[in-house]
Amino acid sequence: MDNEARVSVLEEENRRLKEDNDKLMEIVVQMRVTLNRLVLRYVSEDG
Repeated sequence: MDNEARVSVLEEENRRLKEDNDKLMEIVVQMRVTLNRLVLRYVSEDG
């Protein structure tokens, strides 16, 4: 495998990793929103 082929493979892997990271960050944001809602509901029911 020559250097150009290796670079191409690594660039494709990097692209996939960036996509996965973006998806995971969206999930983290949604989880944070859900957690905040649960905390607010718990606090408002408790108080």
